[in-house]
Amino acid sequence: MKSTSATSEEILCQRRGPVEWVIFNRPHRLNAMTHVMEDRLMDICREVNHDKSVRAVVFTGSADRKPAFMAGQDVSDLQEVASAEGVMKMELRGEEVCVAVENVRVPTIAAISGACVGAGALLAASCDVRIADPSMRFGFPIARTVGNCLTVKNLARLAMIMGAQATKELVFSARLLSADEFKSTGALREIVPDASELVKRAQEIGENFVELAPLTLWGTKEGMRRLRDAMLSSTTDTDILEACYLSRDYREGTTAFMEKRKPSWTGE
Repeated sequence: MKSTSATSEEILCQRRGPVEWVIFNRPHRLNAMTHVMEDRLMDICREVNHDKSVRAVVFTGSADRKPAFMAGQDVSDLQEVASAEGVMKMELRGEEVCVAVENVRVPTIAAISGACVGAGALLAASCDVRIADPSMRFGFPIARTVGNCLTVKNLARLAMIMGAQATKELVFSARLLSADEFKSTGALREIVPDASELVKRAQEIGENFVELAPLTLWGTKEGMRRLRDAMLSSTTDTDILEACYLSRDYREGTTAFMEKRKPSWTGE
């Protein structure tokens, strides 16, 4: 198994035959996303698009005491948001990451163990195929934790894979879905028995794509993305984002999260 170089140990790249593995590697923080990881991930996606020998990409997380795909954005990044400009800058970075994953020319597979939350859930939603083991927990508990909101485009990403009502219920419940619950929405291809089988199965799926017409797969990916974006062409959400991120509730939510206490919401 040949390893490619990486500018940050927070993301590891491993080449396994025709399949490129991208491994989030902050297990002590449940692989929570950092700005360094965002930059590196976008670089990796561009590099893959210039390597014709890559026929599929698997995204997954390394494990420590607990398994995790990615437990959201590092909360220290969230606390930096203190202005309308900061809100839009952070959301733009997150959008650039999702777009980079969606624009990978070959099929992408999210192999999910443990927490797949927030930024991690959006990244998984940006992939073409999702598989998981029974430890997976998927969701956006933001109505219970920090009090922010999802962009319209991210709501559309979720609605495309699991349906509009299931997306709304996911946020309204502020709970994490089990693998069985997530699969029932149609967003998860399959559940494997354990983490070791997850690695094996993700590799098998990636290798199976080698036998299929690359342009058919790319055309389907690109067509579905254009269909979604066409529905959003005249939609704006700056006012929604600013109302949530610049609120007293958001400041209270992020502070309470860091202090490991229950936030006190006021709707202001």
